[in-house]
Order: sequence, then C-alpha cells, then structure tokens
Amino acid sequence: MKVLDRYVIRELIVPMLYCSFSLVVLILIADLFDNLDDFLKHKTSLVIIAKYYACLVPYSFVETIPWAAWLGTIYLLVNFGLHHELLAMKVAGLKIISIIRPILFLGFLTGIATFIIGDRLVPWTYRTAGEMKEIYIEKKSDAKLGKLIYNLTYSSNNNQLYYIRSMAPARNEAHQLVVLWLDEITKKTRQKISADSATWTGSAWELHGVTEQQIDSQGRTLGEPRTYAKKLYPELDVQPKDIANASSDSVFLSYREIKHAARQLESTGVDVSSEKVDMHDRLASPWQGLVMMLLTIPLLGPTRTRKGIAAYVLICIGLVFAYHVTGAIAMALGKSGRIFPFFSAWASTMIFSVGALLHLEKANY
Repeated sequence: MKVLDRYVIRELIVPMLYCSFSLVVLILIADLFDNLDDFLKHKTSLVIIAKYYACLVPYSFVETIPWAAWLGTIYLLVNFGLHHELLAMKVAGLKIISIIRPILFLGFLTGIATFIIGDRLVPWTYRTAGEMKEIYIEKKSDAKLGKLIYNLTYSSNNNQLYYIRSMAPARNEAHQLVVLWLDEITKKTRQKISADSATWTGSAWELHGVTEQQIDSQGRTLGEPRTYAKKLYPELDVQPKDIANASSDSVFLSYREIKHAARQLESTGVDVSSEKVDMHDRLASPWQGLVMMLLTIPLLGPTRTRKGIAAYVLICIGLVFAYHVTGAIAMALGKSGRIFPFFSAWASTMIFSVGALLHLEKANY
C-alpha cells in the first residue's frame, strides 16, 4: 500500500469511527429516555439494561454507518480542500481516481461489513432486544411464555388457508386456529376445521378441541359437524417458523429467510411484491454509504475557495437528501406492484452512483 493511500485511509477512518460511535450513542440515549419510566417503574436491573442495549448496538450500527461514512468523507475532503492538500496532490500529477481509491476501498469494505452484520447478527439481536423489553422492562404478563404473534393469516401451496388468533413460534403452539381447505378449481371452501389450540409435533399439527365440517359449493354445511378432543393432521405440514416468517418484519429475518418466505407465499398465488422488494433491498441497502461517498467526491473534490467549499457542502446535503427520497419513492412503488421489485430496491443506488461516476472527471480541476 502506498504512503498516500495509508494517509488517506487514516484521515478517513478516524472521523468515520467517531461519527459512527456518536450516532450509535445518540440512538441508544434516545431509546433510554423513551424507556426510562419503565426502567424505574419495574426496577429493571443494570445488568438487564446493559444486555438490552448491547443487543441494540448491531441494529444501530447498521442504520448509522452509511451516514458515518458520508460525514467522514465530507470531513476528509473539506479538510484537504482548506489545507490545499488536494491541490498539492493534483499539482504532483495525481488524478482524482488515484486520490479517492482508498476512500472507495473503505466504502466497499463498509458495505460488506454492513451486509454481514445486518443479515447475520441484527435479526437475532434485535429480536432478543424486543423479547427482553417485553419480559424485563414492560413486564408483560404473557411475555415469559414466548413471543406471541396475533391475528395471522397464511395460505399454503396445498390449497389450505390458515387463520390463527395467536401463536408462540418458540413453543410451536397456536391458539384459536381455523383451517380452510379450498377447491383447486373454484377456490371455494370445501372443508373447515377449527380448534381451540394446536401443537407442532415436528412433522404435523396436533389439534385440540377440534370441530370438522364438510361444506358444499354453496357454502352450506354437509351433515353434522364432527368433534374430537385431540387429533393429529399429517396433511397440515406448514411449520410454525414459516407462518411466523411470513408475518414478521424483514428486520427480524435474514436474506435467505426473506427469500424462502417469498417463495412459499408466491407458490400459493399471493402477491409477494412487498416481500421481494425487502429481499432485494437487503442486498442494496448496505451500499448506501458507498453511494453517498461517491456523490460527495465530484462536489468537494475540485479545488475551490472557502466560500465555494461551504456552498458545495450544502449542495451535497441536498443531493443526498434527494437520493434517499428517490429510494423511498421507488420502494413504495415496488411494494405496490407498480415497478419491478429489483428495480425498486436498486433504482436510487444505480441512478445516483452512475451519475456520480459520470461527473467524477470534474474533480480533477
């Protein structure tokens, strides 16, 4: 590695780390003030509070590192401009691509780290933080029995439609379950099963307090309903985690889990535009920091006066704001099915990064 590269990396990574640490601390402090009443009311121990906020650190880091990378790049280029270091490098014959190579390298590494932490660590730690909050901070009476998910609807690829009042995926239990068998052609209900509770055995659901009804094409019950105290249904093979994943926020799921849930739902004919957008966004969002760094270089890379630097910092802020607004609009359009999910997640990244690269030559002057 060249001396100049080491110098640029050192000058960039220090403000990046400071900004990242500061932003993470600000998020944790804001959460502390939100939950302070519950901490005092339920006399939550300092150990629990420390574990709770330790679990929030990965999520906070992933949310703030793009902004830390952007702020660090602004600090670096402004500092180089004010001290005429950029001018000295250009006079020495260096092109802007040689100067910013370490910046892009750090941005690339940041994107990889963001994806790994966001995909592997955040789903587990963020879910753990939520469970700790319910059990130890808010002291919900049913929290210790496992995280409950309410009012679930799930359509399987076996023409089965599930309605579940509440489910505890950690305990493989469901309460107030209704399963409808749909006709393959007419999609009308031909059989209905309701149960007070259900337990997943590992390969099938065991239902308790069961009522079975056969239904004709007009929606009328055929014969007398049959009741069972307990009955095993091998044909009900949808696992609790599949139902839970289909109803969970994408932040609780890894890329593979989002992809699997989308495929499961798509096989039943359900519109999965929202799930596919979340799936592609999991791959696109880690590169926000790199794109924001690219947007900064053509604006602050050219040799400018002090007033010019201040003006272009404001322009840079406006451009980054436009980048995020464009991304939010594209995501909304994708989840509503108006544009392709892949383009929805990658649109702002592709448009603004290509635009920054096309204007990169201006930073040589």
